[in-house]
Amino acid sequence: MSETSTRIVLRGACAGAGIALEPLRRFSAQAGLPAGLQHDLLVIADEIVSNWLKYGCAAAQTAEMDIQVSVEPSRLLLRFADTGPAFNPLAAAPSDPDASLEQRQAGGYGLHLVRALAGFQRYARVGDRNVLELSLPVPG
Repeated sequence: MSETSTRIVLRGACAGAGIALEPLRRFSAQAGLPAGLQHDLLVIADEIVSNWLKYGCAAAQTAEMDIQVSVEPSRLLLRFADTGPAFNPLAAAPSDPDASLEQRQAGGYGLHLVRALAGFQRYARVGDRNVLELSLPVPG
């Protein structure tokens, strides 16, 4: 693995999650992460950034999200810090993947995927920021 960390800062009303995903795609490939782990990283980032764009970024012109990713020998660490309204994605009601389409409520499944993919998960409100820290195992 070559690169071991990267940082992306998103400011204001961004056009879409792709503004963060492309640099993360490049980083994960250059870091030599296995294809499955690259995929999981992008799924998580897409969900977290999309939620921030929809709920945390919409009303504030000074909205900011700081994404940090680092690779250790046995784990991939992700840290998302944003200036949106307080929201703990780990406490959000889980969706029921076994419910029929008619019974499912809109939303929530993406956060279910994030919780399912990440091993370690921690949320804190630090000052004016939501801080979500996740880790995924790096296959040895």
